[in-house]
Amino acid sequence: MSSFVKWHTALSRAGIVTVPGLHKGNDYWIARSEKGFRELMKSEIIESDDLVHVLGKPRNLDPSSKNPIWECRYLDQNSERFRTYTSLGDVLETSDYSLPDERRYLDMEKDLGKLLSELPQEFAIRKLNHVFPVRSKPEDFSALLEKIIGSKKLGASYAIRLERELSVILAKGIQDYFMTVSKIVEIAKTGGCWIGPGRGSAVGSLVSYLLGITRIDPVEEELFFERFLSLKREDPPDIDLDVDDESRQALLRSLKDHFGSDHLCLIRTASTYGFKGAAREIGRKLGIDGQRISRLIEWSKEGQRFPYAFEGDVDMKQLFDMSRSIVGLYSGFSIHAAGLILSDYPISGLIPLDSGGDLPVSLWDMNSLSIMGLQKIDLLGLRNLSLLKKMAKGKEPWHSPTNDARTYEILEKGYTAGVFQLEAPYATKVVRSVKPISLKDLSISIALNRPGPIKSGVTERFLRLSRNPSDLERIKRKVPVLAETGGLLVYQEQVLKIASSLLSLEADDGELLRRALSKKDKEVVNSLFRASPGYSKLTPERREKLLSFLMDFAGYAFNKSHSLSYAMISYWLAYFKANHPEVFYPLILVELPRNSLTRIVAEIRDRGFSLRTEDRSVQSRDYVTVSIPRLLNIDYLKPVPDENSFFTFVRNNRSRCQARDLEKLIKSGYLDRFGPRNELLKRMNDALAGVNPELKSIRSVFGYKEDEQEARESDTDIDRAMMEVEVLGFNLTEIQPPDISRRPTDFELTTALARLRTGIAAFKRVDYLGRSFVTDGRSFVEIAGQAPLQGYVLFKIGRPTEMKERITEVNRVFHGQIDRRFLAAGSDYEKVIIKSKDSQTVVPNAKPSEIDSDEIIWK
Repeated sequence: MSSFVKWHTALSRAGIVTVPGLHKGNDYWIARSEKGFRELMKSEIIESDDLVHVLGKPRNLDPSSKNPIWECRYLDQNSERFRTYTSLGDVLETSDYSLPDERRYLDMEKDLGKLLSELPQEFAIRKLNHVFPVRSKPEDFSALLEKIIGSKKLGASYAIRLERELSVILAKGIQDYFMTVSKIVEIAKTGGCWIGPGRGSAVGSLVSYLLGITRIDPVEEELFFERFLSLKREDPPDIDLDVDDESRQALLRSLKDHFGSDHLCLIRTASTYGFKGAAREIGRKLGIDGQRISRLIEWSKEGQRFPYAFEGDVDMKQLFDMSRSIVGLYSGFSIHAAGLILSDYPISGLIPLDSGGDLPVSLWDMNSLSIMGLQKIDLLGLRNLSLLKKMAKGKEPWHSPTNDARTYEILEKGYTAGVFQLEAPYATKVVRSVKPISLKDLSISIALNRPGPIKSGVTERFLRLSRNPSDLERIKRKVPVLAETGGLLVYQEQVLKIASSLLSLEADDGELLRRALSKKDKEVVNSLFRASPGYSKLTPERREKLLSFLMDFAGYAFNKSHSLSYAMISYWLAYFKANHPEVFYPLILVELPRNSLTRIVAEIRDRGFSLRTEDRSVQSRDYVTVSIPRLLNIDYLKPVPDENSFFTFVRNNRSRCQARDLEKLIKSGYLDRFGPRNELLKRMNDALAGVNPELKSIRSVFGYKEDEQEARESDTDIDRAMMEVEVLGFNLTEIQPPDISRRPTDFELTTALARLRTGIAAFKRVDYLGRSFVTDGRSFVEIAGQAPLQGYVLFKIGRPTEMKERITEVNRVFHGQIDRRFLAAGSDYEKVIIKSKDSQTVVPNAKPSEIDSDEIIWK
């Protein structure tokens, strides 16, 4: 039953009659009618005139059976792929699972004819009438929204916009959908679950804004409702809600309590094998060691090619081939990460359900549900909302001003670690170039980092224009319709603006044009162009240029509604980073993956803050407190140990603290109050064994004090720093910086890491347990290969790429013009080279200031 809708849809297109049925053991039940189809969905099936009941094993499993049903499998049963795939599931009875040939049909003709005579000649699925549980009459819906506009004292433009939106919503009869989503938001707020400021094109709806579903004013931000809904399109509304992930399950339970357990269900989804999952499962079946499987996955680049290292290894070649053969096949089922069905009518009997868990689950996936006329609502758990909720102590900031200068200043500098949508290397490069001073600028930064603008070259062009502000301003004046984004087409909504201002198209038609452009549908594009009122007013040359421009770039633009709403989350995270670092950093440090900690700790130091391991209840803006137990996932320990000796600490925690945990605690510095780390490591095994070193001698039992027989171990700063890097992923202890000239450098190594800069920094090398690191004394970065004991390291977007012991020449290259105010005095062996299409300018004794070069050539 779970896949019937999809099979019916696909086979009906080929003219094949498809009838639903299911079996329990050797009992087969087949629907004669729509009513029988509904009966199959019930938990208990009983004899009915609307069902055909066939008993016995299928004919292909038992040739003597009178049951004419023939079970098939969609894979060729003689293929290695079939054998591999079926070996991973339940034991499959040996038989012929291919489609029966003519001879077999003739053998079953009598029994098959009897069965077919009881089945319908046609079987059509009737779509369900999805009724949402919160109902509202059209006049009541309109009155509610008009009342909200009046209470907010919004102007005439809002009333006009509302009238336009209502004409579409009421004509489509979908006001219940909006009221239901609004009720979800209300229930979430009542239960303390945060809902994000908005997501997707629904942010362009004034109705959504007035109902509290979204928090961005679409009139003020010039967003288009037609990107969301239109009478000229049949697609239903699609409002997705971001919810704080820690409260999502509680919200689902509240929705169940409010609407009733038979009016709500989650959605099942099928997962498929990737190479990694297939290799691990098949490898276990074949008894291959887990480490060898991991190497195959890594060295083959997840199945792209068989590794040379395993050439001649028959077992690994077999595992590789078998794993590749089942990639893309179903591996199991899970719950859709966000989807939810809400219905005014009870859903049991309407759709097949698994009711075994806390919440019922639809056995139809989201595509089947859509085919049947049911519309899901997505509640997406967002970790960043949970973090922001903690930082803001539960008080939503969405209606507060977004004009804090300090917030934009840290983003302009590139302090983006842990900031939603902006922390990736390229995103940081973009936001540093945009130099945001408003939420709109942040929105542009997010949009420019999306695949479309990057692929079209728009992002790279914007980055180069940002280095020459006078050119940027000139283009803004030249193309006023795109002034917001520097004369470049970045947003999808800008296509609608162009369609309106240059072609005099209504917004509905502008959206149809945008969709046709994104699909590269030249026929529809040309039709809309020629039919537009403004087409005849343009010269042939202007028409050609406009069409060419839109065809080149419109399909790559990003949704401004989505970008603006996500910019708000980014802003408030950055706000707490800028204004409350003592709150932001301790929370974010325990959330980030280990490989991101080096950067965020470098950022803390680069901003001038100290790191301390103290009681987390003590907060100060001068330093950032880190909780070592939380960083090590040893949550049962206090922020600071309160025992009076190492032996007592181990004795008190021995039942929970394993040797590896104790070693981490020592190396991290958590137990420094009990003595040098090397000394504690030396005493660790005795303490775990319960041997108090002060009572190891019989003389000490009787009170005699003995001289120390062994010299106590001590630690150096480098010892401590490297131990911390080993167990925490970053250093708390700082060491002496490299003793080398900073004259040819662009910044310190810590700055390069913190702000993901491109340029040269000084370093010294530290070796530890077979690993090599470069450091400026404050931050450590692991490197591969050889490096001098000290020298200079070239960073590219925060990553070390090349090291030299000394420098004799540095050429910093820019592709495209730059404003000379971005240049500073350099040494006599430094040059800036500015390359454009037709020329090259060399500026001697110079280096860039505030911006990074595109390329560095050094000797």
